[in-house]
Parts: sequence; structure tokens; C-alpha cells
Amino acid sequence: MNIAQIENNLQLLVNSFDEHTFIYELLLAYGQPKASIKRLQEGGLNLSKNDGEILWKKKIFFKETSDTDLHDLIDDLRIDDRITKHSPRFIIVTDYKNLLARDTKTADTRKN
Repeated sequence: MNIAQIENNLQLLVNSFDEHTFIYELLLAYGQPKASIKRLQEGGLNLSKNDGEILWKKKIFFKETSDTDLHDLIDDLRIDDRITKHSPRFIIVTDYKNLLARDTKTADTRKN
């Protein structure tokens, strides 16, 4: 998958935004296998048992919130043993107005 395909996929995601499927569509936009995403949606790959969270080992930790400062949250999650023991590459938090992401391998951050 090249950058143009990813950009196109992200544009489609923005145009058909749905909070309930956002993270799964985002993962698909970046080329994650549909079968794996389906298993994640059904709970088979999700190591988190908390509502509004997805923890996919060595891939991603995602948390939605509406009552927490996203900057504080992403900083706290970066050192949370419950999460770090599964080594997710990306930590993403959102209130669906803002999105913060941290690449745990490179320490790069993004805010949108």
C-alpha cells in the first residue's frame, strides 16, 4: 500500500465518519487485514476488557473518552503497565473532536 492509497482511504473514512467503527476503519485504511479487524471487532484479539478501549498486542492501544484531558491521558497510558506489557506500536486517544497518537517505537506524536 502506498501513501496515495492511504490518503484516499483516510479521505473515505472522514467522509463516512462513524464513532462506532472509526478505529476499525482507520486500521483498514492503513492496510491491516480485514480478517484480523473482524476478529478484533468481535473481541478475539482485543486484550482490553474495558468499554471504549482496544488493545491489540504489538499493534495498537485505542481509548475513547469524553471527560479526560487527552494530553494527560496519552502521557499516563504511555507508562501504564497494563498496556506496555503488550508493546503496542501506537497509542491513540480521542474524544472524537480531537485525536492524539503516539508512536511508541519512534516517540513521534500527532494531534488532529
